[in-house]
Amino acid sequence: MEHEPELREFTISYIRKLGLTIGENQAEQFMVYLAHLIEWNKTINLTAIIDPKEIIIKHFVDSIAALASTSFPQNGAVLDVGSGGGFPGIPLKIMRSDMRLVLVEPVQKKVSFLNSVIGLLKLQNVTTFNGTIEQYIKRPAHEIVDMIAVRALRFEVIRKHLPALLTSTGRVVLYRTEPIKNHEIEEEFHLVSETAFVLPQGYGKRIVSVIERNK
Repeated sequence: MEHEPELREFTISYIRKLGLTIGENQAEQFMVYLAHLIEWNKTINLTAIIDPKEIIIKHFVDSIAALASTSFPQNGAVLDVGSGGGFPGIPLKIMRSDMRLVLVEPVQKKVSFLNSVIGLLKLQNVTTFNGTIEQYIKRPAHEIVDMIAVRALRFEVIRKHLPALLTSTGRVVLYRTEPIKNHEIEEEFHLVSETAFVLPQGYGKRIVSVIERNK
């Protein structure tokens, strides 16, 4: 990939600015992921963004901002709903190899890409489900998870499904552009934290809202 050393340093720099630690192997995985995403994006609509640095900020750095916002349990199960090109699930997995990850995506071509990335990066304990969240829940053996990450869908789309997906102490991480309102959460849940980030290089802002079930 052209300019890879520069892009690698660019990635490492902005991840460290989140207060997170990244090793050389993780940086290499991000570069492989980036090149693979750009190549597949020529034939499959994985992202409207084509500039590599913009992909790094808007997809990679943005995805892992949640790690600077809340704690993900060690060896916990994480569900990425509407994963698309793998965001936020795969960047989270690269940073936290201990997590068990399920990527739910209804578009078959995107699932093919996800499976290709999982193999290419040799990611362990990552599975994909080709279907909607409604279809996933209907599976007799669907996993009950510790964390649900929602970046591509509105919260109200998945809200009614949360009791069937989360452990009793489970949390939902919402990637939003504005703070969540009380009427959106409803009585079963409460807001744990809300962290605002300004994305580098003028690429906008991100608010990570974390909610959990009431005890």
